[in-house]
Amino acid sequence: MKRLVKSIAFFCVCGIAGAQLLPSMQLRDSSGNPGGGARETVPVKVSGNVLDADTHQPLPAFFVTAGTQDRDRVNFDWEPNRTLFTQGAFKMNLTKERLPPGLLIEADGYLPLASGPIRELETNMTILLKKGTGPTGLVLTPDGLPAAGRTVYFSRLKDLIFLEGTNLSPRKASPRVRSMLTDAAGKFSFAPDLDAFGILVVDDSGFAEVRVEDLKSSPEVRLRPWSRIEGTLKIGAQLGSNETVRMASAFAPYVYYPRVVPPFALSVETKTDASGRFVFPRVPPTDVKIFYSPKVGRAETGLTPITQITNFAVNAGETRQADLGGQGRPVVGSMVVKNYNKPINWPDQVFWIESISPEPADCPNFDIISREYRSAAAAARSRQELDAAQSRYLAEHDRIARQLSAYYSSAAGRKYWFSKSRYVLKFSQDGSFRIDDVPAGQYEMSIDVRELADKMGQMKSPLIALYHHEVNVPDIPGGRSDSPLDLGVMSVFARLNPGDMAPDFTVKTMDDKTVKLSDFRGKYVLLDFWAISNALSSVEMQELKETYAAFKNEPRVAMIGLSMEPDIAPARAFSVKNQFDWIQGWIDPKAEDDLVERFNVEKFPFVTLVDPSGRILVSTMPAGSIKSTVDSVLSGPPRE
Repeated sequence: MKRLVKSIAFFCVCGIAGAQLLPSMQLRDSSGNPGGGARETVPVKVSGNVLDADTHQPLPAFFVTAGTQDRDRVNFDWEPNRTLFTQGAFKMNLTKERLPPGLLIEADGYLPLASGPIRELETNMTILLKKGTGPTGLVLTPDGLPAAGRTVYFSRLKDLIFLEGTNLSPRKASPRVRSMLTDAAGKFSFAPDLDAFGILVVDDSGFAEVRVEDLKSSPEVRLRPWSRIEGTLKIGAQLGSNETVRMASAFAPYVYYPRVVPPFALSVETKTDASGRFVFPRVPPTDVKIFYSPKVGRAETGLTPITQITNFAVNAGETRQADLGGQGRPVVGSMVVKNYNKPINWPDQVFWIESISPEPADCPNFDIISREYRSAAAAARSRQELDAAQSRYLAEHDRIARQLSAYYSSAAGRKYWFSKSRYVLKFSQDGSFRIDDVPAGQYEMSIDVRELADKMGQMKSPLIALYHHEVNVPDIPGGRSDSPLDLGVMSVFARLNPGDMAPDFTVKTMDDKTVKLSDFRGKYVLLDFWAISNALSSVEMQELKETYAAFKNEPRVAMIGLSMEPDIAPARAFSVKNQFDWIQGWIDPKAEDDLVERFNVEKFPFVTLVDPSGRILVSTMPAGSIKSTVDSVLSGPPRE
């Protein structure tokens, strides 16, 4: 049995925040009555005056745009239309849902200003706008001459420009992306914008990307000559002819903070010739990656097969040689899904193995502030206390995110991030697979088998089974071998869905008795799987305790904890120390080797609800929803 259950993502970032910003918990309003939980949409009335910051005189005309705080609580998602107001006054009716609304105020000749989150249901504000101008600059050719008639793209925090095809032709992701032509002297200027981020120029003579904040100290935007990448693709010992090789943006996390991704995205592909040769004649002098995209999966899955990734920091005007494949060894094996009788379209889906890169010790992370936030959120008993805890967390999050930006911009951070690799599995219909050219190292195999549905894509199609497995590819003399590493037959249980019979089990309890699931027929049974090595947070433990306290005298409900510790003694001590007073079972790894896999336990806490007939009622309940789910089930119509 796998004693450590992990949730895997390819681009696993050291320093990622673990706190959930709005956990479900018992809050109380100013009168002491229970509150919190799901929020309904409520009206918000906002009025105010907009004044010149220097003269304090009302502005004769200005624009107001409504928006909602984005889910990262960093910026706002502004509505596409803005409203004109005059005589320095405005009134607006907004709506408040899970996230608070906000206002953006703009006026010609002034710097824009945002209100910040509006938490009150009725408020009046005074807005002072300062006079100012937007980003201006001068575009120069690589030779330093004024670049007249060039298109300059102005990117804001959430704008994106696609660079496509051999010539990297720009395409705006939305009509809101601004652009303009430089004048005869190569100059450009844009109106002020609160979310201004960068300037992008893509021209036959070169490429330039400059952040708006850097224009203040140096208004010159000099085009840098295009680079070139050429190379050969090999698949094992064979030349990869008529295969697809792609080029895309390569970037480390937080480098563009507060943006998640660069303001532009590369999308270029080429075909290899009969000798496996490929060429990218126009490459921007920035971080890019090239990779082999084998004939795996079908286009409708929505996933691009990626293997043999090679990252570059390309210098302006250089020609870079890049050979893909032909190293490492093949890895083979086969997959079997138990308790599933339908055919599986293995070749139509995309799966991969990913290199395991230990997190560097000097990489900043959010662990401490996440724990502090969880503790403060658990103790909050009013919306004001929770808002205050959230504000402290967001301020610290911003500070650490900026540290991460500096780290991933450093040589050490770039080396760590760009060392990550991925290799695609090529499946046959019988479930056998082959992975070509895998270098020595440690890898994580992730296979989430789907029942492919039309027009849904692979990731949104119903899940059949989820399998994670670590793969060790030993050192290879000379760096290459045609002898495959055979992983053998790997099996996984099909995922349990509502309506499926829950696997029966008999396990030893912490007080040296036994507990059998089928003995509880006629009751709802709440099962929670836990392990000390993946200890629950204080919020999650408190929620389980509150759930037990609420239903321990309810004859229709039973609650069973299942510890996954290798030995019962530490599991017993942990459960006693933390007052897990409901039935506590221990999964003996020798006696119940596949119990965790049969219940598809993926992460902690893993909680599932079995109905009185022994069938799965709720396959998994996320933290914050356990007690409310049981409440809802008991208040509904009786079940057989």
